[in-house]
Amino acid sequence: MLLLPRRLFWATLSHAIFSQYGEIMAACLNLMNVPIKDFFRESLRQNYGIDNEESFETVFSACASFMFIGLAISFAIMGRLMDGFGRKETILLRSFLGIIGSLFMLTSLLLNRFELYVIGHLIAGMLQGLRVVLIIWIAECSPDSKRGFSSLFINSGGVIMTLLVTPLCLPTVWGTQHLWFLLPCITALLATIHLIITVFLPQSPKYLFIQKNDEENARRALEFYYSSDGGPKEIDGTIREMIHENKQAAKRNYGILDILQNRTHRFSLFLVFICSLVPVFSGLNIKSQYLVQLLISYGLSQSQSTIAIMVISAISLPISFIAPLIIEKYGRRPIFVLLTWLCAFEWLGLAIPEMANNFGFKFDVRWIFACLAAVLGQAAVNLGMLVMAPIMISELCPLNIRAKVSQATQVPPIAIAVLEVFMFPSLRAHFGFSMFLFLATCCAALATILHTQMLETAGLAVDEIVARLSGEPTLTRSNTSKNQKSIISQKMGQTASKTQQPTVPSVQTVPVVTPGFGRAQTMLDVAQYQPVASETGPAGLQRSSSDTALNTSTSTAAQTACQKSYQQSLEWGRNEQFLKLAHTFHTNNY
Repeated sequence: MLLLPRRLFWATLSHAIFSQYGEIMAACLNLMNVPIKDFFRESLRQNYGIDNEESFETVFSACASFMFIGLAISFAIMGRLMDGFGRKETILLRSFLGIIGSLFMLTSLLLNRFELYVIGHLIAGMLQGLRVVLIIWIAECSPDSKRGFSSLFINSGGVIMTLLVTPLCLPTVWGTQHLWFLLPCITALLATIHLIITVFLPQSPKYLFIQKNDEENARRALEFYYSSDGGPKEIDGTIREMIHENKQAAKRNYGILDILQNRTHRFSLFLVFICSLVPVFSGLNIKSQYLVQLLISYGLSQSQSTIAIMVISAISLPISFIAPLIIEKYGRRPIFVLLTWLCAFEWLGLAIPEMANNFGFKFDVRWIFACLAAVLGQAAVNLGMLVMAPIMISELCPLNIRAKVSQATQVPPIAIAVLEVFMFPSLRAHFGFSMFLFLATCCAALATILHTQMLETAGLAVDEIVARLSGEPTLTRSNTSKNQKSIISQKMGQTASKTQQPTVPSVQTVPVVTPGFGRAQTMLDVAQYQPVASETGPAGLQRSSSDTALNTSTSTAAQTACQKSYQQSLEWGRNEQFLKLAHTFHTNNY
């Protein structure tokens, strides 16, 4: 049995395999570091007469940082693309850019112009940024109970695809000055296939229903993605969820100031921003450009460094297979906190060989500490470090603020990353291992904030999560979460068999979450729908003996409170049978 509906599974698998051209293009400069450096050096010498090694290192570092400029550009325009152009259309644009960027990398070698490679590297950064839209798109197409699974599935695909192409970067294969261009050929092929597949996939149902008010096409999209899991009832339930999510928005379009003035949205923005900072202060950005160079400085050759990267990826690979499962089993919060601590320990591990170099104690096995630290960092990536923010955006934010939150929380971290990558050689030369310790401290601080502030969102509908954040009374339910649905169905069946008259199943109210410091939630905080002591009232309806609002001698104030509770049931009740029972209860008693 598939863990996702059949068509959704194949759509997610296609994205997981063929959408990884951006990751491979971004890793090309690191995996092919030596031959591409030689190409840059030769191009600078022939076209600009630059032979000085110090000048070359400055130019090369500036070129490496162009990927992060591309990231900043993509995050700056991503909001308009998501809402104005559409999720699917943005991914089509991403695939087209993947083809264009690969062609720039190819022609750079043919024309001996490093500037063309820099343009391709910048486009690779844009592809990395637009990947957030892909995660949000697939999360909006997935049932509530599978959002994390589908998002991590795509993340794992990127890890596996990068591992598969790493052996091709060995000097004995394609890692030479004349053959490295074959790697962009692979990315161009992947981008073309992904472009063709995406054309035939439906748009995001939530985007169609909430943003475009197109219920007919939204239902068609749901029928496509949920074809083998549920049926008309589940589709109707999902539509009702989207109606309630749409009601969470006070107005259609939000600006940044509107988000900051809204307590609930401000807290969501804060959590997403913290998640966005984790990749910036981790070793990911530095390793993506300088890992081979670091390993060489710790005693390995280019070939040995490439093999070491392969071993690092292979050791942490099993985590990629279990990450989509454990994020749904254990929830977001413990996984995100764990991976942030792994980033802190990675910097501590890298500080050991760096400290040995700084003090001139260059023992032969110092590279082992760097490799072990890199394993921890790769484990953090495999656990979902790169999709932390997209997952939180798709779960904490109503659809109408997702684009603005994405833009506001991604651009500032990228600005930090650009400076980090550009200044790394200089900072490393001046501060040595102390810079690594500083970054480890930053990661530890982020892990502490996530531990104390982050709330659990696994398996909950978006409007349910937003209602908890805003402090509204809620009932734990999700029409696309099978576990919750089966619990309610069992309770319904048990009460219906006891009497001919309709009975109201007892549903336990979930504690609300007020945004603010120290408001962390543990796993799900889900009520278990425990029955309470009750007695039979008029028309065979069950009433709690401890509930004064249901006692025949209640005061007018208590009746008013019960009527208010009834109105909340109409607002939050998703099950049609529950609504009918609530209406019967209200009619018979009042």
